[in-house]
Amino acid sequence: MQFLPLSVVIITHNEEANITRCIQSVQPLTDDIIVIDGGSTDNTVALAQSLGAKVYSNAWQGYSKQKNFGNSKTAFNYVFSIDADEAFSLELCEELTVLFKQNILKTIYRVNLINHYCNKPIKHGAWYPDWHYRLFDKTKISWTESDDVHEGLNWNEQTAKADLSAHLLHYTTQSDAYYLQKMDNYAHLFASKMQPKGKMGSSLKALSSATFRFIKEYILQLGCLDGAEGLKIASAHYIYTRNKYLYLKELNNKKRK
Repeated sequence: MQFLPLSVVIITHNEEANITRCIQSVQPLTDDIIVIDGGSTDNTVALAQSLGAKVYSNAWQGYSKQKNFGNSKTAFNYVFSIDADEAFSLELCEELTVLFKQNILKTIYRVNLINHYCNKPIKHGAWYPDWHYRLFDKTKISWTESDDVHEGLNWNEQTAKADLSAHLLHYTTQSDAYYLQKMDNYAHLFASKMQPKGKMGSSLKALSSATFRFIKEYILQLGCLDGAEGLKIASAHYIYTRNKYLYLKELNNKKRK
């Protein structure tokens, strides 16, 4: 089998439910699969090793630093960054094969994700389209190292870039409870970051912002067309938006006491 000159980097922490699907989806393209594990206590490491991935343990330093550490372990200049709960579609494998055979590569590529809610692909609302830069030349591009949940790559307007037409599959959640807990964690994180910056929260802000977000996602962005899952997603985002301002209000009230 002739592989592409492409490395894949995956950062993990307790991803035994996802890691097999993720690695198997990229195996047709490359044997340089790098897993950076941040201290998993389940079978993530054993599963990754059994599938031929090169696994490195690295104490958690934040998303960007973990990914840059992974880039340093790769054999090729072009790196595709993929999360453990994601997978290449067959169409993406085919497109990347053609792209590398043409050997005229841009510096960075953006891919559109199809997010899945309990295994149902979501095609409307806040989840689609969902573009992210994931394929890049590591000699010119790296992850911006910050403590933000949503890390980014340091490209600029002069960077040679392009979009991939095929989709990357993202299995966002397997249960309602998991996604609600994830949103609650993000709400607490938002409040803890905004409060030291002097940002204020109020019940009115919480209600108005949450209501606007629900209407935008469920009606204006046609989340209603995704059925029950569309309603669940918009409702979860309503709760997240409401709670992040309520949690911020609580932190500010505690600070005054």
